[in-house]
Amino acid sequence: MTQDPTPHHEAPAPPATGRIDIHSHVLPGIDDGCATVAESLDSVRALIDHGYVGTVCTPHCWPTCYPANTPRHIALWTQALQQEIDKAGLDYRLWAGAELRFFPDVIPWMQTHGVPTLAGSRYVLCDFWDREWPDFADPAFDWLLAGGYTPILAHPERTATATGYEQRLDHWAARGVLLQGNLQCFTGAAGRRPDELVRRYMDQGRYTLLALDMHRPDSLESRLGGIAIASQEYGADTVETMIRERVRELLWPDA
Repeated sequence: MTQDPTPHHEAPAPPATGRIDIHSHVLPGIDDGCATVAESLDSVRALIDHGYVGTVCTPHCWPTCYPANTPRHIALWTQALQQEIDKAGLDYRLWAGAELRFFPDVIPWMQTHGVPTLAGSRYVLCDFWDREWPDFADPAFDWLLAGGYTPILAHPERTATATGYEQRLDHWAARGVLLQGNLQCFTGAAGRRPDELVRRYMDQGRYTLLALDMHRPDSLESRLGGIAIASQEYGADTVETMIRERVRELLWPDA
């Protein structure tokens, strides 16, 4: 099964203003993110307090650990949480997506289950955690690009491998792969090397987007704190563009 090449949005475009997070584990009880609906609602309230108007839900698509997480199921779970948000009287919008873990059989998996795009767009958030650049990553990028999709590699500052990593990033950036940095890495909470690399990649202009990679409410403070630090170091306009305007330009170009 493959997706129709025409983007389709299961929910309306977001408001014209306000922050949108494109990397979030806010859906309850399906991966290492929020464990309960109450945690999800607490997280949404905190996000609203910090100027967010919506979230693309990106649970791990990784059959080794989370075999039930398919595009069809994630869409249903997103709708269910949206109903809870609406019942709680919160003005907040969710869209379905995924954080696709590359693994040896990721192409057959997508052929079977569909490509888990962000909010029905042609963009696919993906990652891998191997110590060396995995052999299956290049074919997966090729397959997605050939199908008219644009991969977004999540938090490359956290997954930097030892040999030829930045050369690989340059190669795939030239082919059209985008990079998304994690805001938490600006705080040092993710470790010294991500702290150094997120700034190097910002200095080099590698990132298209910045995101929270939100998990549970108790981790939100450091993730949201990264916005203030990044804004102080790189300018509020630069940071806000990467968490507001660029999200809309990519996912809702006609809105």
